Amino acid sequence: MGSFRDIDFRLTYQSGTKASDVLQEFYIPVLELTKNYDRVAGYFSSATFANSARGVAGLVRNGGKMRMVTSHSFTFNDVDVLQDFFASAELAENLISSFEESFSRMGNLTDTMERNYIEAMCWMLKENILEIKVVIPKSADLRKLSPDELEKFHPKFGIFEDHDGNELCFAGSINETASAWSKNIENFSVYPGWIPGRADYIPDHKRMFSDYWKGINDENWITLDLPAAVREKLIEDYAPADFPAGLDSPKLKVPAHLRSYQREAVDAWIANKCKGILEMATGTGKTRTAKECIAHSLSQGMTLTLVVVPYQHIGEQWMKELKDFDPVFITGDWRKKLDDLSVDVTLGRRRNVTLVAVKNTASKSDFVNMLESVYQEFDHVLFIGDEVHWLGARTFSPALIDFADYRLGLSATPNRYFDDEGTDLIFDYFGSIVYELPIRKALTLKDEKGMPILCPYSYHPIIVTLSDEELETYREFTQKIMKLRNLESTNEIDDQIQALQILRAGVAKSAKSKIPALAELLDGLKKPINQALIYCVDTVQVQQAAEVLNKFGIHTQQITGDESARALQKNNYVSERDLIIGNFAAGKLDVLLSMECLDEGVDIPSARIGIIMASSGNPKEFIQRRGRLMRPFVGKDIAEIYDFCVLPESSEDSSHSRNLLRVELKRMEEFASDSINPEDTSNIVKKVIG
Repeated sequence: MGSFRDIDFRLTYQSGTKASDVLQEFYIPVLELTKNYDRVAGYFSSATFANSARGVAGLVRNGGKMRMVTSHSFTFNDVDVLQDFFASAELAENLISSFEESFSRMGNLTDTMERNYIEAMCWMLKENILEIKVVIPKSADLRKLSPDELEKFHPKFGIFEDHDGNELCFAGSINETASAWSKNIENFSVYPGWIPGRADYIPDHKRMFSDYWKGINDENWITLDLPAAVREKLIEDYAPADFPAGLDSPKLKVPAHLRSYQREAVDAWIANKCKGILEMATGTGKTRTAKECIAHSLSQGMTLTLVVVPYQHIGEQWMKELKDFDPVFITGDWRKKLDDLSVDVTLGRRRNVTLVAVKNTASKSDFVNMLESVYQEFDHVLFIGDEVHWLGARTFSPALIDFADYRLGLSATPNRYFDDEGTDLIFDYFGSIVYELPIRKALTLKDEKGMPILCPYSYHPIIVTLSDEELETYREFTQKIMKLRNLESTNEIDDQIQALQILRAGVAKSAKSKIPALAELLDGLKKPINQALIYCVDTVQVQQAAEVLNKFGIHTQQITGDESARALQKNNYVSERDLIIGNFAAGKLDVLLSMECLDEGVDIPSARIGIIMASSGNPKEFIQRRGRLMRPFVGKDIAEIYDFCVLPESSEDSSHSRNLLRVELKRMEEFASDSINPEDTSNIVKKVIG
């Protein structure tokens, strides 16, 4: 097994510099040989286990044990609880809350657990391999003090013992946190117990640890065991049955086992000098494919990667997918995040940086300026536009940084609807479509287990009409649009035309006849409706649809975009939006009533019915919605799409609403062509318009 004597120790170490990697040179090699580790630190973070994963795994394999004495800063924020710490129920609740809150700062708790180190810490607690005690100040009246005024417990040293009985002590400024071991500039001295003159330091440090552990401190301090209620809660909720195997391999993992078409897409992008657009059907794994493109970029040298997403919840999904690359989500105080990253890169603590930003932030001039000030530190800059059609809008196009030498656009619908200028901007920046996977081809492909990668669907147009008043309003908007098109094109004129087109489309989307048609559809369905998504145009239509559903006794929940996407403690660090979607996937809700917020990037594979009450001729809108329903799921053989289509009552009306007819028929044709029942749509169209 080896012993500490086999390691050539320096007298002093300094973390956080290019010249020294104390994790690899000291901490991990020592932990791998350790039987007992006693540690005193002012602050503690379980993220330490991520950085020292191999060493922690070695300690576990050795049958070792770790005892930790740390500061109240690890657990307490509320001085009232400190005052009444003997009230164990309240203390336990506060400790659990503070524990979860401390880890939520590193990202969603579930995401953090996927990295294994919280699981490792809780498993070690369960197996009594790790014990934690907290030192807190004893004050006459803590309620009169703010947390900043509390006395601090700040000693920092550790004592290791190997299986041969060799002892090793270190002491200095270093806390037991990830930042201290890898980022901060800290220093500490090492005292091997077998070297004359250095061994003299060990007995005093062992005595100090023993005093802290037993609570034999100054009368102003108290040593507090981690309460049993807290320990059991952490074990029950977060400890796995076995030590996380992944901690044996802490090195960066890169994607593997790409499907053949995903590999073709990556190869096509690389062959085009790492530029181009991947036009791939929703559900075919664009994110997974992009991850391999990032891995390739990293293999070419130091890389700054910026992933721009349309919405925050999509950014959170990217953060999960890219966890192997240690991504940073540009939310909150993103300026400080970028400043810290810049320092890390300059000091050599990070070779690569991966950022995920929502389009609104990425298009801000100060964000672009901050990137511009640091990009020269890297060999390459990779820009990834997810749902790239958004970036053709003038509002968001500033996000298209010109200093990115690698560029990747992702979308099932890269062309912008009624915006040739925006579409040209997208293709000018990213280049051509280097790989295309239409839904028709995707429906023929199988995954690694021989299962279809997309679920086939049946398409059912539901024909409704405009009232006389609605039809007249539609005609008025059409006349205004035609007049503007006869004028010389300018940005102002183009904006007016686009605004009128949106208003005109809204007339058809919100047609009053759709609500009774929904009731008729529900009444005619032969089996109970569940796992259904209903798309509405606005909150008025959402409410009207909800009233119909309630009359049928259908359990429903609205998801309109107003729901918080921020992880909340009261929801076990799940956002309100994800909580609703989770209840739906678990079968606690029959129907999700939504507007545009479920169009893109939301993965609800259990959904098998789509009722589109509000749609337009914009392919981005209806293709993305179809994609939500085509994700494979156990027991879902066929998805069903019911599309409310506004058509004239007879062919004689077509001359008065030619544009509406063209728009609706184009969407019907698109949906029907890839469905399993295209002839049904053809028969309906013939019956309505001849």
